Amino acid sequence: MRRSTFLLGALGCGLAPSALAAAPAAVDQPLNRGNTSNDVARIWGRAGNRKLLIILPPYGGDHHYFDASTMPAHLLDRGVDFAVLFTEVTGYNTTADVTRLDTLIRHVMEHRGYDRNKIVLGGFSAGGSGAFRYALRKLQGENLAIQPAALISVDAPLDLERWYKGMSLVLQRSNESNPFFGECQYLTGMYREMFHGAPEENPQAYWDNSILTASKPDGGNAAYFKRTPMRLYSEPDMDFFLPYAMDYGSINASDQVSMAAISKAQGNENVSLVLTSGRGYRADLNNMRLPHSWSIVDEPALAEWVAARLV
Repeated sequence: MRRSTFLLGALGCGLAPSALAAAPAAVDQPLNRGNTSNDVARIWGRAGNRKLLIILPPYGGDHHYFDASTMPAHLLDRGVDFAVLFTEVTGYNTTADVTRLDTLIRHVMEHRGYDRNKIVLGGFSAGGSGAFRYALRKLQGENLAIQPAALISVDAPLDLERWYKGMSLVLQRSNESNPFFGECQYLTGMYREMFHGAPEENPQAYWDNSILTASKPDGGNAAYFKRTPMRLYSEPDMDFFLPYAMDYGSINASDQVSMAAISKAQGNENVSLVLTSGRGYRADLNNMRLPHSWSIVDEPALAEWVAARLV
């Protein structure tokens, strides 16, 4: 799979290396002991904890993606373990991908004894899409291991129709000198192949496979989440995005706002929308400015929010 460090945020969580010293030791729990590179859970745990936050990495990231994060320390102090699950596919666009993730979740629960009602699921970028897609399949009645107690999206693409059209406009407005161009070209091609055409050619496929469809009054599949606690993050810095031919329709902030607006309109008061400014930098890329980054997250505040959902 072609990957970009720009659009998908593929390398590192963007925290200072000094955070590593404060992180508790992690234990890897592979599904298959003969394969420690795929289908593996990296867990920061404490004996007796039965609550868990699972975070899925973005495209290009693996179970080491959050090694520099301070989330484990903040969560363990609140009685919650932290796990990063990696199955290689990350976006979980197909039923087989979700089943593969579910198999790993069941494996973790079997070996660690977590309370299935005390698990929060989330992710960054494509990992956030995967977390919501897993929850959607459960809400639609599939026999999956858990119904997450809450969900977290850190700048994830949630509306495939919006995302495809936004990327198509970037391709029409710019050229290969745009660092986002190649990723937009790859992903639009991938979805045309997966869904047998663009949204205008086969809209139902995009609607069925999206977490939300903002063009629909009820948000399409967003209606399934009207009782689910959610925390949604984005940094819509148009000073950064405009030079790359990107407007609000081209960035994932629009999906976080739409999800919050639709859910609240449907009576869900347990939705937290966090729009940041000036936080998106990538320490792993020489502190490069990039709003699409895990670094927009205030980790102590997120840990407090997670713990409050698991009381």
